[in-house]
Parts: sequence; C-alpha cells; structure tokens
Amino acid sequence: MIRRDELSIDSLVIDPMQSRDQPWTGDDTDQQLAAAIDADGLYNDLIVRPLDDVETGVTTETTDTVDDGNDVSIAESQYAIVAGSRRYYAAMEAGYEKLPCKVLQADDLDAAWTSLLENTDRRELSEQEVAQQLNLIYELIRPREHDGNEKYNDQLSVSTFDIEPDRFETDTEALAYMAERYCGRSDQSAISHIKEHLQTAALPPVLQSLFKNPDERTDSERMALDNFGIDTRATLGSGEGKSGTSRAVVALHNTLESELETDSIDPVDAVLETVGSLRFEAMSELELRQSLREFRNDVSTALDSETSIAQRDVFSETLQQHTEELQELHEEIEPNRPFKRVDLQGPDTQRHSRWHVQAMRSRGSDSHTKLVRQLYQERLENLADKQGWE
Repeated sequence: MIRRDELSIDSLVIDPMQSRDQPWTGDDTDQQLAAAIDADGLYNDLIVRPLDDVETGVTTETTDTVDDGNDVSIAESQYAIVAGSRRYYAAMEAGYEKLPCKVLQADDLDAAWTSLLENTDRRELSEQEVAQQLNLIYELIRPREHDGNEKYNDQLSVSTFDIEPDRFETDTEALAYMAERYCGRSDQSAISHIKEHLQTAALPPVLQSLFKNPDERTDSERMALDNFGIDTRATLGSGEGKSGTSRAVVALHNTLESELETDSIDPVDAVLETVGSLRFEAMSELELRQSLREFRNDVSTALDSETSIAQRDVFSETLQQHTEELQELHEEIEPNRPFKRVDLQGPDTQRHSRWHVQAMRSRGSDSHTKLVRQLYQERLENLADKQGWE
C-alpha cells in the first residue's frame, strides 16, 4: 500500500539503503537543480518509508551538508528517504519546509531495490554506485556461508523468485534472483552481468573511483588519479549498465595482483599507471578496453618467467611499448570521426530492455516479433488520429 503525503523536512532522514554515494555536493549541477525547484517546484515525489521499517541502522548525517543552521536529529525523524535524496537537499536549499512524498511500507531489501531501480530509470547513477547498490542487495540475500563453487542451474524459473527470502540457500539462487529483478531475466548472460557488477564493487576504492561521477570523488581519490595522469573530470563506464571497461579493469587488476610481487610494484598503482598511459582524449570506451585487454595479455606473458627484481622494468617497458604504438595510431587517425560509436551496454539500452520484458509480460506476448508488431501498429494508429490521416 502506497499513500501520498506532504511531509516536513524535519521528519526526513537519508535511508541507509539508498543508492547514491554522495547525494549532495553543492556544485553547479546541484545548484541548478535547487534553482529549478525554486522556480518550478517538485515534479516528482520523494519515495520514503517509515523509520520503524529500517532494520540496518540509519545514517547520522541528515542536513549537515546544507549549511542552513537547522540540523535534524535522528530522534526527530519519522521517515527515511529511499529515492529522491538530491531533490531533498535541493528543496532545502530552495527554502522548502514540506515536500510531496510517496510513503511505502518496505523492508531493507525492498528499499534497496526501489532506490536502485528508481535512480537507474532516471539515469542518475554512476556505474560505481550501481555496483555498490547491487553488492548491498547481494549481502542482504546471499547465503551466510558458501564455497562459491555452485553451478548455475538452467532449470531455475521465474516462479522460483515469487517469494523473496531473507537469505537464499545457494549463491546460484541469489544471483539468479538478482538477475531476474534487475535485468528482467535469469539466464546465464544476465547472471554474468550481475557478477561483473559485484566484481567492480570488490575493487579497491581508488580503482572504483574511476567509475564514479567526477564530483563524487574524494580529494584523496582525485589526487591519486591526477598523480597517474588520469583526467579527474572524466569518468569511465557507461552509467547504469556495465560498459566492459570495468570488466577490463577488474581483469587487469586480478592479473597484476596474482603475478606481481608487491615489493616490485603495487598492483593498484600499476592499474592506475596503465589507465593513465593508455587512455587518450579521443579514445572511445571500446578502444580503451581493447587496449587494456591487449596490454594485460602481453604483460602477463612478459612477467611469467621474470624475478621480482626485474618485474618493475618489464612492466614499464611493456607499457611504454603499448603507449607508443597507441600514440602513433592516434596521430594517424582523423580526429573528427564521421559517426559516434554506440555502446550497446549503455544505460538507454539496458533500460529499454527491462521495459521490453515488462511490456511482454503485461501484454501476454510470447515473442519479441509479436510485441514489436503490436507496438508499431499502435504507434501508427496514434499518429493517424493525431494527423487526421484517412
């Protein structure tokens, strides 16, 4: 049951299950949102739940990021914001005292899903935030003890996930459930999609910052990226969906971590040095991940038989060779490309895929072809009515 209400700013607090890593920074984008809300009001309600439903502990940070002199204590709060944290801070900046909210009854798992899907549909999350939110959901539902050796069961069906348990008995069931909820299907490809997000969430924090929105990086993360020549104003990844770049970074980190002796070169520093050297301004995401993959293969072969003393030199020489080859290649290519590359795993594609699955279910379509034909006919009929066609 969902009800709509006007709630006081003082009664709201940020939900620990919400997916934004840093809801409000006060930068130009945030100030533009505050100005828009001040001028036009709030077009979308916040989604909140009663504080009594929160099981994991509420953050003690409420309004302290907005210097209005009206900090709110947890004791005064009654509702936790599941989705809409940026609008909450922007509305306070604009001087609002009450906000339109949709109040739902939700446990931590429901709240985590609501926050993730609401924000990804609005295209507001970085790839790092999506990975962290899926990891949070995974930690809520995964078996408390598992050996990680379960094999995916192709016979698992959607009906398996009609009831959402607190914990699944196997890792396979947990991942298939997440794939069904997030991707709209639970086949092997969708499960791999979830696993890759979880691998991104397991990266060391400074490597995860490669996939953050620039304004959300900490000062230490910006300094670390800048030290290796990485543009701190840019972000890797395509947003909601996995771009493939995160997969390439995870693979490179895992390879270097297993093959490098830590007294020769730190694996995290090696990844940052590689990204900083192999990434050029005009380079597409596809070109970057291809370059990372080729370098990983070559450096792995080169390091295979070397002692720890020589590893630093071998790594540097291999990286220098790849950098010079890429430099020559980019000098030969016309900088004005005739077309823009399209990332098939981008946020629009993934969002439309989920809508496609939902449309098939709601209409009872048993094939993609029938659904597309039906939607196309409806679109033509609407155009005919609008244009007055005979």
